Amino acid sequence: MPRVGSVVAICLTFTAVALADPKPTAVDSKPFRAELLVFKDASGGTYVVRKNDSESRLFYGTGKVLYEQRIVGRSRNGDAWSITTWAPRIPGIRPAYFERKDDGTFQKSCDGKDDAVLTQLTGDKAKAVLDGTQLMTEALVRRPHLLARDDSGVYYYVDRLAAAYGGKGFRVFAGKKGAMKQLSLTDVASDSAGEVFSTKTGDLRLSTVQEQGTPTKATWIKGEKRTELISLDVDANSTVIFTDLGIYTFLGTLCDNI
Repeated sequence: MPRVGSVVAICLTFTAVALADPKPTAVDSKPFRAELLVFKDASGGTYVVRKNDSESRLFYGTGKVLYEQRIVGRSRNGDAWSITTWAPRIPGIRPAYFERKDDGTFQKSCDGKDDAVLTQLTGDKAKAVLDGTQLMTEALVRRPHLLARDDSGVYYYVDRLAAAYGGKGFRVFAGKKGAMKQLSLTDVASDSAGEVFSTKTGDLRLSTVQEQGTPTKATWIKGEKRTELISLDVDANSTVIFTDLGIYTFLGTLCDNI
């Protein structure tokens, strides 16, 4: 969202034809293939890890396509180490863990809800997996932008394309949990006062925070009727966004199944 004091106003007008979202792209692993470690779990999950102190990478999938995980942290304690990844379906803004323990065993941890002991593959078995799978960028190309609701439990949600895809491409949804409908977006205005997402149904307005600690104000306007909304933090409510609203199904993360 624009910061207070910004002197630049941006107004984007959308045509009636919506462009299709970009797709994940193939990752060229040849430059670091020798560094890759391969693991399997008992449920058919495959994990490919580049364990490198300067650039760790982790890919996961249950078929021939493995999607890159968004790494949010790393740690090491002697021979034990862990990679933490974004896992929006775990409550409390907690990540998933890919861990090597002190005893040399490996585990995926999803806050106790979908944990798995991992078996490392080596030699020809590891090569067969690497030869037979395709490493891809993150499966989810969108990011949460705005979440609000009214007093009757109707939610208003806006997402956008990730920064790697330009950071625009907004979509607007409204409705009860599990019954969200995408609204036809006609215009977006963004300036120092906030943002306005205009749809064929109404306008969703988000006012810029005027001073530190003051909650952002969100309003739904339909004709002459104005409904003041409760603005919700998108990180603290990630399980609402990625599970309860029903907009997203496959995320490609380690803990999709919880």
